[in-house]
Amino acid sequence: MSEPLFEQYKAALRRGHLAAIAGRLDEALDAYGEAARLAPDRALPFASRGTVLHRLDRWPEAAEAFDLALRTSPDDEATLRARAAAREERGMLSGAAEDFERLAFVLDVASRGPDAIEAAEKAVALESTPARTSLVARLADAATRAAEAGARRDGTPNIEDELTAPRVVPPTAAEAARAGQTADPAQTWPLVDQPSPHPAPLEGPPPDHDALLTEAAELLEAGNVEGASEKMLTAVLVHRAAGRLDAALDICLELLSIVPGDPHVHLAIANLQLDRGWTALAKEKIELLLRLTALTGDTQAEADVHGLASERLRDEPAPATAGR
Repeated sequence: MSEPLFEQYKAALRRGHLAAIAGRLDEALDAYGEAARLAPDRALPFASRGTVLHRLDRWPEAAEAFDLALRTSPDDEATLRARAAAREERGMLSGAAEDFERLAFVLDVASRGPDAIEAAEKAVALESTPARTSLVARLADAATRAAEAGARRDGTPNIEDELTAPRVVPPTAAEAARAGQTADPAQTWPLVDQPSPHPAPLEGPPPDHDALLTEAAELLEAGNVEGASEKMLTAVLVHRAAGRLDAALDICLELLSIVPGDPHVHLAIANLQLDRGWTALAKEKIELLLRLTALTGDTQAEADVHGLASERLRDEPAPATAGR
């Protein structure tokens, strides 16, 4: 592709992303269609069209767009994640599980163990099979061996020592109530001493969400993915504060196609699930995040996970992972 044509392609993608983020879905479809015509060998425009068509409840067309993206690039991470999310939302759990399982293999080959484990565990949660359970065990075993090797090299305690060390398991809320006590959420969900959550809570008059998304699109075009995700997460906070949960969730879904492994995007989704009363889904996501942050060593994300859980799941028992 010539440089002028590539610039046209990037401009069409940027228009599509901005329109999709802002909820102008028909405009987004046109822009993504233009990008696909300019670069028919790239998966992203087709996958993006699939996500938008899904949001418009035009599933047969969305499924065709996802299929086109995967024919173009069979192991494309963004496409697999987008189709899995769309299938899960539509109740097509078997198909979503297949996508997450395939994604786990792709991530494993790319030496992204923690992300592969997360995808495999999601596949098991949606539709458990012996093969998927074995995949999770194999990936977890490989991650443990890698962590042990790293610990021996830098002189830190071996992970085996941590796993076998005695732990004090705090009482659940129900157990504390039977004993006439009040469960301490900070004990049930132990907090980690880290700086304030990311992104920072809104203070003062809320910023204009359209301006935030425009800035995000500009940053994305400039290659500043981290800055763009910051702006979009702030827009999520603005929509949540105003009670616009659907708009907030739409931005999160767009973010998943940009930064699929960012734990703060998944935390934002967990918050929205709790806002809607979907406690079981939020707990599942939080437990997956706890396992993921334990493997990656992302202490800031771990602190934010514990902070969310202790604040909003104080009456729910913590999983074993939370006490490690």
